[in-house]
Amino acid sequence: MKIVDLVKANSRLWIVFDEPVGQLTYERHRDLLIGSDDQGVFYDCLYYDRPTPHMKAFGGREFDLPMKDGSVTHCYGQYWDGRVAEAEKVVGEEIAEIGASTKEELNRCYVFTGRKISKRKLEEMIEEFEASHPGYEPLGYWEYEDMLKREGRKDAAPGDAQDVMQPTT
Repeated sequence: MKIVDLVKANSRLWIVFDEPVGQLTYERHRDLLIGSDDQGVFYDCLYYDRPTPHMKAFGGREFDLPMKDGSVTHCYGQYWDGRVAEAEKVVGEEIAEIGASTKEELNRCYVFTGRKISKRKLEEMIEEFEASHPGYEPLGYWEYEDMLKREGRKDAAPGDAQDVMQPTT
């Protein structure tokens, strides 16, 4: 996985990768569930807190998390996002929180997803990107969206939906 672009917004850098983040699998550590990808680059940190009728994690949405041991943990509002500092102690490295996406994902829906990533590996990827792109200046959030739209129009065949002018509001 490599960085293909950096986007600046709200005093932060948001990362555009060449491929989507892979499937995370989870391990239980007391009241924590720590998810990681196969390369140990991306993480997810969830903690247990008993749901109440009016307070459920993720709005009470139910979903299943694949565990590293092959089992599945069913979530129904009892696991909340957070406790990164505790997860850092378990995994033995700092975890950074970023906004991330791919060009393909951004072309479908211009939203960066909140991700947790190994700070060391993120710094290595940024150094590699900057070394291969001397003088690169990240675009702002809206400028990057405009650039993607222009690229999409260049790639569109005449008559494609992307080729049609969009109304402004």
